[in-house]
Amino acid sequence: MGPSGVFAAGKKDSKRETLSRTDSSSSIFHMLSQTPELAAEASTKLNRSSRLKPGVDFGHAGVPEPAVQRRKLQLLPRSVLAAEENATTLSEEEPENAPTTISKATVKKIDEDVKEFFAVRNLQEADDYFLNLSDKHRFRLVDKLVASALESKETDARLVGDFFAQAMSNGQCTLEVFEKGFMPMVECLDDIAIDAPKAFDYMAIMLRGAGFRNEPERLRRIASKLEDSDKLVSLVA
Repeated sequence: MGPSGVFAAGKKDSKRETLSRTDSSSSIFHMLSQTPELAAEASTKLNRSSRLKPGVDFGHAGVPEPAVQRRKLQLLPRSVLAAEENATTLSEEEPENAPTTISKATVKKIDEDVKEFFAVRNLQEADDYFLNLSDKHRFRLVDKLVASALESKETDARLVGDFFAQAMSNGQCTLEVFEKGFMPMVECLDDIAIDAPKAFDYMAIMLRGAGFRNEPERLRRIASKLEDSDKLVSLVA
């Protein structure tokens, strides 16, 4: 085949491919025109694709304008955020009348001191019991001693009363601390007296030792927790 034949054949093949693509496009267009649902779906996909492509803004002179730079977010370190979240005032963390926390070691020491006190029964050796406790925990020793004596006998109540009198005279414990220490057991005294009829007498002995006989206002405040407050007041007086 000569050069002209080859050229003619190439033109025919190129024309055939062009016609094939045109027929294919025409067939697709014909199919879409016959099926509105497919045409709508194709249009939706086309619009979605065009929205995903970032556009370029042209100025008045036809020159693309630079994209607007977004302001970078200033993120604080997590430690700073945590510190700000946990920054609360003292009044929010610990209300004024909130109970003070106590360590296991302090609880153990109070228990051991009370056991030793009733075993040795020596006021001189018990002289350091209050001094070895911080002021905020001394009421706990009072509470423990009163509770133990109420469950025992009169001699134990008198021993505790004498110890309270000694601590009061030596300035090792204040009336405020005694009042706070007596209060929990006084609130239970009516129930305790059901099984221990002498409980009111024992409580009065210890209250006298702590000096409440000379503090009628404080004594009334303590006795107000009872159903028969006058009974305890008369026993102390």
